[in-house]
Amino acid sequence: MSYDNPYETGVDSYEMRNTSNVFDDSRATGAPYNGGDTDFVEFMGKINEINSGLDTYEQLINNIDTYHKRLLAEVNEDQEMQLRHMLDDIVAQAGTLQYQLKNEIKSAQQEGLKDGSKQAQAENCRQRFLKAIQDYRIIESNYKEENKEQAMRQYMVVQPDATPDEVENAVSDVGGQQIFSQALLNANRRGEAKTALAEVQARHQELLKLEKTMAELTQLFNDMEEMVVEQQEQVDNIDKNVEDAQEDVEQGVGHTNKAVNSARRARKNKWRCIIICIVIVIVILVAAIVPSVVATQV
Repeated sequence: MSYDNPYETGVDSYEMRNTSNVFDDSRATGAPYNGGDTDFVEFMGKINEINSGLDTYEQLINNIDTYHKRLLAEVNEDQEMQLRHMLDDIVAQAGTLQYQLKNEIKSAQQEGLKDGSKQAQAENCRQRFLKAIQDYRIIESNYKEENKEQAMRQYMVVQPDATPDEVENAVSDVGGQQIFSQALLNANRRGEAKTALAEVQARHQELLKLEKTMAELTQLFNDMEEMVVEQQEQVDNIDKNVEDAQEDVEQGVGHTNKAVNSARRARKNKWRCIIICIVIVIVILVAAIVPSVVATQV
């Protein structure tokens, strides 16, 4: 049985992805395009890169599913070992890429705050990423169950009379090797029993790796779900800051108006004082001049 190289599946390198179709993607997604809006064009370039990364991520998940099925059907030990190494490498690629995508989508969401068009593009990427993660979780869960069932069947080769609890302990428990050692002593076909032991031990290690991957995917899924709450909190904080600033401006205008009114009243009072002083001076002058004029006339 021969297998294709996993790197010949048409998956492009995420770092080598092409960003030349920014405008085509913006039209395909229905985003408004403004030829003069350089900022929006640059943002759409980032969205295009994220979508390219999501294409790669989805292809890696499909490859993982394919290699799961091949491993379950493989009977040649050397071929099985080669497939496991290939699968581990693809899983590692997916793990690296998924955290890169998480950070890029989060950055796009933050950049899209207070801009409906950008926000919609970032949300589309987030939803697509969530779906890919969920698909990956389902694939891993199905493989875990099929892997466990196969390990149980292999244990039954050694101990056909084993109870369900004994089978479960042999497959899932760390003490499975001790259980198998005992089973080997009681087995009629030791060669076949040793082969089954090696297979079950390999399945057990595979189950541990699957549990680790599934836990990481669950955490990643929850992180992506929480991004909406975090983004809304940021929007609320911005709105509050705007409201506080507006209130400060209004208070400042109020204080300015009071100062203007006070200044006007002060000027009015000043003119009143000047007029009163002028009147007093006139009265004094009149009081001083009139008697002199009367005395002269007499």
